[in-house]
Amino acid sequence: MEGLSIIILAAGKGERMVSDKPKVMHEIMGKPMITYVIERAQELMPSNITVVVGFGKDKILPYLKRYNIDYRIQEEQKGTAHAVLCAEDILKHSDVLILYGDVPLIESSTLKNFIEFYKLYNTITFMTTKVEDPSGYGRVIRDGNLIKAIIEDAEANEEQKRIKEINTGICIIPKRYFYLLKEIKNENRKGEYYLTDICLIASNSSINIMAYFYPEYMEVLGINNRIELLEANLIMRERIIRLHLKNGVTFLDKNIYIEDSVTIGKDTIIYPNTHILDNTRIGRNVIIGPNTVIKNSFIKDNVVIKGFSYIEGLVIDEGTVVDLFTVKQ
Repeated sequence: MEGLSIIILAAGKGERMVSDKPKVMHEIMGKPMITYVIERAQELMPSNITVVVGFGKDKILPYLKRYNIDYRIQEEQKGTAHAVLCAEDILKHSDVLILYGDVPLIESSTLKNFIEFYKLYNTITFMTTKVEDPSGYGRVIRDGNLIKAIIEDAEANEEQKRIKEINTGICIIPKRYFYLLKEIKNENRKGEYYLTDICLIASNSSINIMAYFYPEYMEVLGINNRIELLEANLIMRERIIRLHLKNGVTFLDKNIYIEDSVTIGKDTIIYPNTHILDNTRIGRNVIIGPNTVIKNSFIKDNVVIKGFSYIEGLVIDEGTVVDLFTVKQ
């Protein structure tokens, strides 16, 4: 989308993951979670995509090289507003959509609708949602469709903590309001520069902040711990299975693991407990028996794999019958 740049924030440590690995590099269905965010961003065809990295940058930056995108480094973890300002040179030249590297379930259609809503009002716009337990999230203080403030959980009083509408973090900032980011102070309990403080600053300057409410909270919230990582894997697995079903593939059970990088031809039948991984290509009219693992392979049309087999790094020619308990590497 011409005139719109995207910043993906991926500098946080993710302490609740209890891991030495950067949070955004934890995998969902075979790919680091940040991959999904980058792919959805690319589908929007923006003027520019920039990832802000910090903790674990030595593990993230080599991975980013496969994408034609920019990066900036947040050397110190001083909050979300500080992270955005690390890409200050971009903010000066275009409106900016801010995404998060730990929100892998976001759909490009959701982002397109959000952008269209933004275009109606052409002002700072935040995406919000509602959850039963809003603990840990910024609470949205509204006046009709306008946001008066977003209060971070650590700063909220008891009345504000009862609010169930929360900030997803996803927002669009027009370039003409870039200067407001520099007015944000770190006068809070964490000593951080909260991006959400732009709402109160703007409101005090009679600048409208729009709220775009999106009800499907599981799609737009970040992954903060291993429980949420598991839940995201299950949701993504269901999406992948449904996509293949729509494309003419038959599954005899949902207990199947198929990574996002896998392609499968129509009229293929896949039995339970099968794992298909690592850019594998499956042709048309293939039968894959139960308890089979296929990695980084090309299975051509009309192949029958009877089951209980392990296949890695191979091309299986058209019409081949693979017997039970076969191991091929």
